[in-house]
Amino acid sequence: MIKLVLSDMDNTLVPLGARHVSARTAAAIHELMETGVRFGPATGRDYVELMRFFNMDESCFMSGIFSNGKRVRVDGEYVRTVTFDHDVLVRIDEVLRPEEGMFLICYPAETNLLNPAYGVGTTSDELAVFEGMTSFNGGVVDEVPDEPFVAATIACKGGPERMDRCRALVAEAVPEVDIVSPIPQWFDVLPKGVSKADGLEVLLDALNITSDEVAVFGDAENDLAILSKVRHSVAVANATDEVLRCANYRVGASADEGVADALFEVARAARAGEMPAFLS
Repeated sequence: MIKLVLSDMDNTLVPLGARHVSARTAAAIHELMETGVRFGPATGRDYVELMRFFNMDESCFMSGIFSNGKRVRVDGEYVRTVTFDHDVLVRIDEVLRPEEGMFLICYPAETNLLNPAYGVGTTSDELAVFEGMTSFNGGVVDEVPDEPFVAATIACKGGPERMDRCRALVAEAVPEVDIVSPIPQWFDVLPKGVSKADGLEVLLDALNITSDEVAVFGDAENDLAILSKVRHSVAVANATDEVLRCANYRVGASADEGVADALFEVARAARAGEMPAFLS
């Protein structure tokens, strides 16, 4: 039986660029939870961003994996929070400075619903492009502020060659981190050893359930690690080729509310004491 459903947000639960989950997706989440099956995000987004995505309905993410595993929440309480060493972020900024179109963005651990973030060593015009793409409110700073940050990303304007160069630069200069790409021209920065998959272990231990009792939905590179950890790994139809090869099952595209369809089916199966049809 499925006891927990986890879903990525951007391009999985919601189409890229959407500001909120649809009314139908919210209804599917609530119908699922009414059966006793937990639902939560497994996302690079943090709490305040999720509040906006779920139209201030916190019941939709009382448990889950936030900020790519740097926060893990269980029934409304954080059981894990990982922040960045200031020196690590400074060195990422230093290696990116000579590169046109590449810059670091830092997200404070203590924040508010405006979701403020710092674009380091960039311009307001450059930052605005990525603000609109990924939904944050940025301010330009000359150097990394000395405060706790729970998330960091890298904007990388250009095609695959520029993305590959960014990977190589950061890997050589700052081996304490991994960078993974959830969407084109964008990297999430993770402390080495921290990921959605790592967060899943913490979450399962806290809930006392096994990986075979979880279904996980995803679409992009930062979902690969967690999808490879569970039997019931599910790709949306618009997922990258790598994710489509990794996942054991597939549902409809994000734009077609494929995850909502699946959640309604998990709810039906839970009431019937069955496995969902799309996992057969």
